[in-house]
Amino acid sequence: MNNEISLNRKIRVAHIITRMITGGAEENTLYTVEGLDKNKYDIDIIVGEEFKKDIFNEVGNDKFDIIQIKGLKGKLNFLYDPIVLIKLINLFKKNKYDIVHTHITKTGILGRLAARIVGVPIIICGLHGSAFQAFDSKLLNWALIFFEKLTGRFTDAYISVSELLSERYKEEGIGVQAKYFTVHSGMELDKFFNVREKVDRKKKLAELGINLEPEHFIIGNVGRLEKVKGHKFLIEAFKKVQEERGDCLLKLVIIGEGEEKENLIKYVRELGLGDNIIFTGYRKDIEELMAIMDIFVLSSLREGLPRVLVQAAAVGVPSVAFNVDGVPEIVKDGYNGFLVKPRDVNQLSDKVIKYIDNRELIKLHGKNGRDFVNGKWSIENMVNKVEEIYQILIKEKIKK
Repeated sequence: MNNEISLNRKIRVAHIITRMITGGAEENTLYTVEGLDKNKYDIDIIVGEEFKKDIFNEVGNDKFDIIQIKGLKGKLNFLYDPIVLIKLINLFKKNKYDIVHTHITKTGILGRLAARIVGVPIIICGLHGSAFQAFDSKLLNWALIFFEKLTGRFTDAYISVSELLSERYKEEGIGVQAKYFTVHSGMELDKFFNVREKVDRKKKLAELGINLEPEHFIIGNVGRLEKVKGHKFLIEAFKKVQEERGDCLLKLVIIGEGEEKENLIKYVRELGLGDNIIFTGYRKDIEELMAIMDIFVLSSLREGLPRVLVQAAAVGVPSVAFNVDGVPEIVKDGYNGFLVKPRDVNQLSDKVIKYIDNRELIKLHGKNGRDFVNGKWSIENMVNKVEEIYQILIKEKIKK
């Protein structure tokens, strides 16, 4: 790499993230840490209590340490969060990091506060999604933006998964003096391309309890079952589609786990949709399940750059999605899918019906989507860009 600074030691780096389970921010962080040159970087992953050890089986390089912080959880906790901050301060003092690279909103704030107090030379915030309107409480949302602006004063760089996300933060006056970089998510897309030619559709449908004959129209969704993912809007839109197109056999396949699962299952029963909506739980065969979908629907209310939309496009499945944050960087309205006003159930159902009534449009948008994502979002490209950013900041902030 050009313009690298020559040091007679390794650069000490801490990546701090609230949880290490299945998700875009977690995978991005893991792929980055795994891909960085361990001859130049000595790396720790600092993670909270939600931690699945088997996620590390997906990477082959174990030359980094994992430090788990008791009490660090995703939700705000005014009792434990100050204790977590003290733990981070002590940890940063002990390990003398050159770079603290934070991920996800709460750890982004706590991690940067601790790094500032200790005097870490380089403080980086990874933007994987918007912090705006994260809570139902106006007071909590105000407090969150206040702390984002506060920590933004001593953040050296923001690494965002989308241009639109960066622009939103700049518009709010967050990190005015910081450098902003956009690095699209890296992911393994090879298994998504051409999967339709490889998967046994009849067998896959049978696994889900769907008969091949008569033919059903399959609507798919992949994501953690949390309120921010907006599954209730998706379910309500599905009910509306079913009411308007009663002559069409429909199935909605929702893939994922999460704290809202039981509430969503109950809601589906209340609406009388139990036979037509399938909750698969956590699955490792996402690409094969996407291969049986006619369309993909993403009802998230906040996203950075949703990996599932890239994956669906690689399979050749067009998407209907709420127009939030980084979604328009993947879904081009009327080209490889449709964008919908957030929370607008009527518009969401209308766009789904438009696909139901036009199989040729599905094929066209599916092809356009594959062409659009082909050759982009590689893990290698993501890691290289992150390291370039590190080297720029090292040259500026760390003396030989």
